[in-house]
Amino acid sequence: MTTQQSRAEKLAAKLEAAKELARQQEQHTAQTTLNPQEIGYTSKLFVQALFPYRKQESKEREIQTAEGTVSVYSPNGLPYGKYPRLIMAYVITRAVEHAAQVRDGKMDVDEARRIPLGKSMNGFLEAIGVTSRGTGGTNGNLIKIRDQIIRLAGSTVTAQTDDGVHAAGHNTQIVEDWSLWVNPHKPDQELSIESTITLTPQFFQHIVEAPIPIDLDVLRELNKPRSIDLYVWLTVKNYWLRRSNRDSFLFTWDMIAQSFSTKELKTSNDLAHFRTDFKNALKEVVQAWPGANIDASTEGVTVGQAELPVAPKRL
Repeated sequence: MTTQQSRAEKLAAKLEAAKELARQQEQHTAQTTLNPQEIGYTSKLFVQALFPYRKQESKEREIQTAEGTVSVYSPNGLPYGKYPRLIMAYVITRAVEHAAQVRDGKMDVDEARRIPLGKSMNGFLEAIGVTSRGTGGTNGNLIKIRDQIIRLAGSTVTAQTDDGVHAAGHNTQIVEDWSLWVNPHKPDQELSIESTITLTPQFFQHIVEAPIPIDLDVLRELNKPRSIDLYVWLTVKNYWLRRSNRDSFLFTWDMIAQSFSTKELKTSNDLAHFRTDFKNALKEVVQAWPGANIDASTEGVTVGQAELPVAPKRL
């Protein structure tokens, strides 16, 4: 072996070692940013079944509640199904973490509103609780998740009331800007540019004013979007029971339908089908959260106090 060959081999070895170190550092950074955790957060905007469970042609959805009307609109099409619910839990959890860093002087607000989505889609899938690996192609989950992020990015939520004398309302746009880098054919590929979304100042402030703690381990066990909505609703009602010093409360089926029905229940058959779907979702929630204190009867749904992750807080 010549001296020149030896030097070339040593240089190649050093370059390979440098690449491996960079790769390990990148993986560590991604894990620090995207590592799943037990306690997450959601927002009171998502207590109702805000997003439809299946794809809809309409770009707007309206929900009637006891407080008024909540509607969501997206020019990119309404987010639907399980993925946008998991994505929003991830985004809100990261926003709450960033708000704590703002409070400690480690991050400014503009930086805090920027939510990293990682440099590989498989890393992001793991972070939001999708256990299966990313799949490419027209029917793969990478295309679907990319589509749901874009639908979410264009969404605006409107809450309004009108008693015939006084009308009031509030528009909340969720995302200010977004930059997605997704290669559907290479879910493991770590791109040099990180995908991000930046929340609007308005939505970021809405989140940090009163974040609602949720158990991400429970959330990731749920497969049906209705089950995810039910779990979040049940968590919120448990906090409400504590604040109001109640051991339990019976929510009538009409009250349940206001939060969870995706259409107007016009007939007894409609109500019967709704109850069946709700009870199926309830079974899945109880299986993932055995300590859930909830029971469905002919009168409605009785919710009792249960052990919760942590108390709600203000940042």
